[in-house]
Amino acid sequence: MILRASLWCSAVLVAAGVAAAEEKGAPADGPPAVPNLTLRVSERGPSRPWSLSIANHGNTPAVLAADPRLLRLEILAPGKKKPETCALPSELFPARADKRTLLVLEPGEGVEQHFDPRLYCFAAGGQWQLVPGALVTPRFGWPEKKKPPVWRAGKKVEQTPKQEAPFAVLAAPTPGSAKADDDHGLKELRAEPFALKSDYQEWSRTRIEADRKASEESPLVLKMVQGSDAHAERAATVQLTVQNRSKHAQTVYFRRELVKFEVMRPDGLVSCDPQPDTRSPDRQAFTRLGPGGSISVVSRLIELCPTGTFGSPGLYLVHARYDATETGTEWNIDAFVGRVVSRSPATVRIRTGEQPFLQRRSLHLVKVSQKKP
Repeated sequence: MILRASLWCSAVLVAAGVAAAEEKGAPADGPPAVPNLTLRVSERGPSRPWSLSIANHGNTPAVLAADPRLLRLEILAPGKKKPETCALPSELFPARADKRTLLVLEPGEGVEQHFDPRLYCFAAGGQWQLVPGALVTPRFGWPEKKKPPVWRAGKKVEQTPKQEAPFAVLAAPTPGSAKADDDHGLKELRAEPFALKSDYQEWSRTRIEADRKASEESPLVLKMVQGSDAHAERAATVQLTVQNRSKHAQTVYFRRELVKFEVMRPDGLVSCDPQPDTRSPDRQAFTRLGPGGSISVVSRLIELCPTGTFGSPGLYLVHARYDATETGTEWNIDAFVGRVVSRSPATVRIRTGEQPFLQRRSLHLVKVSQKKP
């Protein structure tokens, strides 16, 4: 039987779980045993969302901070000696457990949801982490505190300091307790690692190494100068600058519609691809930039991106790509032609918005086998 539950309306489920735990009974003495929860992340190919599931394979109820922002992906890319961690920016990663996301999982219950891993491994211009052969180790929760190992009697001894809240998993309240034991829990869950197959080459191709190299060697540089702190989507803007970093004058045909944006939203990626005017530009549309010269524009993002892109309160990272295709030959102009990609994003903050910050996502509360897979 599958029961549908909303992650963001889990207070009722928490209360129900507490009552169930009290009815079943729990040890009266000492701290409750740490629950046996299992994290599993499954990739289903580059054309479909990945699957995340957390299941309670133990014998006691558990309180889970069922907050998708807590997911982290440890990536060991081919040719790299050390793994790198993909996670949401610190501004979006929760510092403590959000009470709205607390969910009681009874023994044999689990939760599932789908997600786009590129939200966590965000890369302007394409992927270089989620590529064929990359080894992915998912983690869910807050990183554990660690101490450097010490040498004792000629042996290297690992130190495990006492962990403190917040915890991703807690034992459900024992009979007579008003709340879960905040001092005993799991900081994070770790899933079995898996490698990405060759079909993920299409993600790595989106980076277009040739374009990236061309952008680095280009006489022009595209800078995301400033984002905005906007009340709502309609007021969100970004300021960008196209600058001539060469020692020679450059002629450019630049319009804001020639700039495409890639936006990392609180809940996923959105591409903004405004269609430029197809009419041929006249001579006055070309601009001559001397060495160090620049053009700066401020764009209202609602005019360039799909409606609702910036509809929720939160922090957004905006990257840009400028494609110059007009040569100006019919006007005897030798204009710059090529692609320039921004190196750093602009930050846009939406303070209120028309949608809630924690989107109402339906999770599936499912019955699972008591035996750990």
